[in-house]
Amino acid sequence: MHNDSPRIAVASPASVAGAWQKAALTALGPAGIPVALPGAAVSRPWLPAPWGLFLRRDTSATEAACLAAPEASGADLLLCPPGYRDGARLAADFPLGVLEVEAFHPALAGDGALEGRVLWRRATAPGRLETRLAASVATCMEGPLPGGWAANHLAKLSRAPAGILARMGANPETLWNACPPCEPLPSFNPSAWDWLRFAADLARWGLTRAWQDLLHRRQWFLAVRPGGGDPLNPGFSTRPFTPLYPPKGTGWADPLFFSRGGRSWLFIEEIPPSGRGVISVMDFDGKAFGPPRRVLEEPFHLSYPNVFEHGGEVYMLPETSQAGQVRLYRATDFPGGWVLDRVLLEGLRAVDATLVEHGGSWWLMANVRGERGSSWDELHLYKGASPLGPFAPHRLNPVVSDVRRARPAGRIARAGGRLVRYGQDCSGWYGRALAVMEITRLDDDGYEERPLARLEPGLIEGGSFCLHTFDALPGHAPAGGSLADDAQPGLEVVDGQRRIPLWR
Repeated sequence: MHNDSPRIAVASPASVAGAWQKAALTALGPAGIPVALPGAAVSRPWLPAPWGLFLRRDTSATEAACLAAPEASGADLLLCPPGYRDGARLAADFPLGVLEVEAFHPALAGDGALEGRVLWRRATAPGRLETRLAASVATCMEGPLPGGWAANHLAKLSRAPAGILARMGANPETLWNACPPCEPLPSFNPSAWDWLRFAADLARWGLTRAWQDLLHRRQWFLAVRPGGGDPLNPGFSTRPFTPLYPPKGTGWADPLFFSRGGRSWLFIEEIPPSGRGVISVMDFDGKAFGPPRRVLEEPFHLSYPNVFEHGGEVYMLPETSQAGQVRLYRATDFPGGWVLDRVLLEGLRAVDATLVEHGGSWWLMANVRGERGSSWDELHLYKGASPLGPFAPHRLNPVVSDVRRARPAGRIARAGGRLVRYGQDCSGWYGRALAVMEITRLDDDGYEERPLARLEPGLIEGGSFCLHTFDALPGHAPAGGSLADDAQPGLEVVDGQRRIPLWR
């Protein structure tokens, strides 16, 4: 094995070398080696047609550079793309074994999400093969046609080996020991009935959504309940929220509190009939919210208004992904008078950027849309000396590749000595529910989190099929859930989405 970072041979028989291998090699850079495996058996996995097209596209991408045999590559590790089933036989030929990609299997699909896995197989002793889970990704299965999410799923899997290599660094054994044991799933050979059922499920899903939207209009709204925002408190995942509805034709979403000098405000994304979000603010006196006042509007969509104080100034970090930037605004006449202070990240389609100070550094978390990807799936980290930047990307980005929790869903909080992150669950549809995670590691060498709780849209009284942003304000929660009663410790706020019949 080399003393520096390992090198990965990306296997691709010349007959099917395509976009998958090209994407993997691009992500791996100098550490990736295209290699042909003469005589390696390829068993076709069951993949919907657009997936197969993605696997076969750009057939000339790697053929010219293919080597004659794996032994000639000088690689430490072999990457077997979807369709290869020779990993066990080839594991002993490479010092670090092989990576096998399981793109799709019925056992990994369900509840609106499809999971893909990268298995690491090694011959740890003569005649002994061990398999561990090196990486996994989860993608939303949405829409009447599989093309969009299928390409997104394989694009994420093609980038996963580069993340594995970054985690290995110069110490592959440390990563091997940290990966949990995991065996490959049995082969799945679909019948004509399986294909028909798969197509029918997709069609039923798409037609149901289309029919609902044909007869209804959607509206985002807010909902509140007493509480201090501690996910470990009894009833956190079961206590109901009382809705606050906006006027007809508008919407309210992404609620985030800010307090200063004994006063509190709730900043929101206000959605006018045009659909292009603006930032508005509501005064909050501990018992009632004032009417929203528009404080920031741009030629592009704005949402997710993170407001914070630093160095005596008040700043706002809203979502500005349509501008291809992460922009920071400063208040000149708070709560209004916002002006662009600086651009924190340029040329990036980042959504729902969220700041937190930890370990003597400032960390910016955002969901970044990758090539062929969506804005729901992959959480990226950036580090800076202050919330004003400059910010540098984490070497392990994306640190989370899971549609069930990746996208930020509110400010990062500290509760009971824990660092708590709220993440959107977009499995099935956008903003389906909210996952509450405890950050257990956040440093230059890694990021880890574990689940604490979950908030479902059914907690919002009156009906909602979304719940996708959470925030809490200490010290102003009204008793009994009524905004007219005496104050109690804490008020929690979320947003929801409902369908209103067109005739109402």
